[in-house]
Amino acid sequence: MKHILQIVLVFLSLSSCGQTKNNEIESILLDCLTKSYGEKQVDINKELDVLEKYLIESKSLKSSSGQSYFDFYQEIVKLNDIPATLHYDKFDNIYKLTPNEFYSVDCLEELKRLDSTVIANSKYYQMTVAIQKAADDEVSPSSIAKAITSVLSPPDFDKPYYRAIALLTIAYTANSDIGLERQLLPTNNEDVSSYKVMTVSTTEKNQIVLNGNFVKQEVLKSTLSDFIKTNKSNHLIKFQADKGTSYDFYLKVQEAINSVYNNLRDELAKEKFNKQYKELTENELKEISEIYPSRIKE
Repeated sequence: MKHILQIVLVFLSLSSCGQTKNNEIESILLDCLTKSYGEKQVDINKELDVLEKYLIESKSLKSSSGQSYFDFYQEIVKLNDIPATLHYDKFDNIYKLTPNEFYSVDCLEELKRLDSTVIANSKYYQMTVAIQKAADDEVSPSSIAKAITSVLSPPDFDKPYYRAIALLTIAYTANSDIGLERQLLPTNNEDVSSYKVMTVSTTEKNQIVLNGNFVKQEVLKSTLSDFIKTNKSNHLIKFQADKGTSYDFYLKVQEAINSVYNNLRDELAKEKFNKQYKELTENELKEISEIYPSRIKE
């Protein structure tokens, strides 16, 4: 659910503005994206360069070419999953904005004021139509990626805007520490009943339900913190969102859960190494993550 919603939101944030000339809209959207991050004191172009280098070194991307990005989406089609892993804390500047904050109201107004002929067959417009059509059905990562690659070709991903959006899509949908978590999860021969489970769900009225009880966000965070701290690697959080849950609310609950992990890891990192979690070495990160692994099942 998380993966597919993020992909759809990243690409459809401006679907109503997609009927303008390609070069104009791509240039404006890239400027808007850069400005939005700049207001958070983040040089997003520099951050994305670092992310791209990381993805190439970890072999998620073959190179920085448009063909490699196109191949990445083709791999999503094949696997029906996101073929990349990230240490989220190493790219925390990217997450200072959520996808629905990429473009300001002023940006949308600028697009609406464009004095250009409406071109219904522009690539951006065709892409938004293809994604919307897929999203009208019971979508999957594969179907959305297929919709994107049905319109965008490898040379399109050589363009700064589509490269930026592709990298942001990877950043917001990649699995975190998946290799480590596979080592920590029980094998078929182990007793999974030993895991302590807490269930978090959201309702169509944007309410949080924790183990069957309605709670506020702060109660959710404090309860989860105590639960994880008590059970450490022996815990599991089941997170389910009702289909009627608004996307913004879904993100807020997801971010609340992630913030609990971040706070616990940061607290332990200071206690054990006198450093913040994001400043730890790979071995130190592994030691902390073994104590507080991210165990969220959606």
